[in-house]
Amino acid sequence: MVKNCIFQNNYTFPILVKACADMGLLEEGIKIHCCVVKCGFELDLFVRNALIHMYSVCLKIWDARKVFDLCSDSDLVTWNTMIDGYVKNGELGFARQIFDGMHERDVFSWNSMITGYVGVGDMVAAKELFEEMPSRDVVSWNCMIDGYARSGNKDGARMLFDQMDCRNMVSWTSMLALYVRLKDYSECLRLFDEMMVEGDVQPNEAILVSVLISCGHLGRLDRGQWIHSYIKGSERIKPDVLLMTTLLTMFAKCGAMDLAKLIFDEMPERSVVSWNSMIMGYGMQGHGEKALEMFMEMETCGLMPNDATFTCILSACNHAGMVLEGWWYFDLMHRVYNIEPKIEHYGCMVDLLGRAGLVHDSEELVKTIPVEAGTALWGSVLSACRTYSRLELGQIVAKRLIVMEPGDIGPYVLLSNIYATEGRWDDVENVRKLMKEKGTEKEAGSSLVHLMDLQSDMSQKTRSAHKRSMVYSMLSEMGAQLKLSCRQ
Repeated sequence: MVKNCIFQNNYTFPILVKACADMGLLEEGIKIHCCVVKCGFELDLFVRNALIHMYSVCLKIWDARKVFDLCSDSDLVTWNTMIDGYVKNGELGFARQIFDGMHERDVFSWNSMITGYVGVGDMVAAKELFEEMPSRDVVSWNCMIDGYARSGNKDGARMLFDQMDCRNMVSWTSMLALYVRLKDYSECLRLFDEMMVEGDVQPNEAILVSVLISCGHLGRLDRGQWIHSYIKGSERIKPDVLLMTTLLTMFAKCGAMDLAKLIFDEMPERSVVSWNSMIMGYGMQGHGEKALEMFMEMETCGLMPNDATFTCILSACNHAGMVLEGWWYFDLMHRVYNIEPKIEHYGCMVDLLGRAGLVHDSEELVKTIPVEAGTALWGSVLSACRTYSRLELGQIVAKRLIVMEPGDIGPYVLLSNIYATEGRWDDVENVRKLMKEKGTEKEAGSSLVHLMDLQSDMSQKTRSAHKRSMVYSMLSEMGAQLKLSCRQ
């Protein structure tokens, strides 16, 4: 255009500047700005708005401010662009100054400020603006819901969600993802049912991922199969790696490994998570050999395993009682793949050795951990000491646990059970006295164990052997206390 000596006008430069903004070409945008000045269009409202937007997007907010301060005839778009620029640059104080100085505001002005406060986690200020808004659109509501979701405020998000007159895909997606993040999987499924009944919004891939995760954690194979049928029968849903991996993970967690393998074989592209899910599924079912075969096939495909892969492998060895294989892959992780063992890997190995009766080896392994071992690891060793009647080692580990977590009742209970197993009732009584002195003694009374809660909550949140053994240990202690009562 320039070569052909065609003179530019006020419609030319906004297009050029917007192109620079969309492509992030700050240097080219500055050159266009120079041309704007030379041609005398710097005071044009539309050109000025485009320049402000370009500088804001390219994180040059102070250059945008220079353009903004040139004239006093800025329109609403100009003010909104400046607010949006300050928000994107993290300059909320200046954004609020611009906002407060506006004589006229539209919903975009309010939403920009609310977005800024939500971005920095200031939900108090965001809520104040939201309540002051003369009119709100769906973006306003979704922004507030997203803010409460980020902060984990489930009740605040749900209250706003229920107050909405019109919900869109973003509204439902945000709420369902929030329930998954907070591990309230039952409510996620209930909300999904509500969405399907209303019928205003059809589920997308993100919504189905949240629902499948919930089905996997709750063991709802029937619901998961319905989602699978929905995916196959829908032309809108485009199954990607994430959705298909979530689907096979759901099948694996529900124990339907044949269906998981079918999905796995049909996947045109597989991620490391896909392979990890298959290894994890076989391991959970006690099929250790199949889990190892999947790992070897993964190596053959040239895919690099990560630390989560070895957690799945070691867990599979643990479930199948494959001690030698567990040692081999624990060594392989560091020796071949240069992956430093984490607390999860040590935990699997300690549990594996403890279940095999190799209590001394598990204690020695814990001592080699470069960081301070968590109470869960030492708790696994102590549980193994109780199971295999290793009194001396149990005393040492219990004392260490009591020092690490003086308020935790678990070590006292397990030590008491070890003494009770050996018939050392005087020592059992001494442990009880120590618990009373430390203020960790359980109150007398009756206890009810809800089997459904035990299945849905405990099995999901506390799968370690240490935590599960607490239930059995406390039951054993009841027996010990009954014996003490009989002696008295």
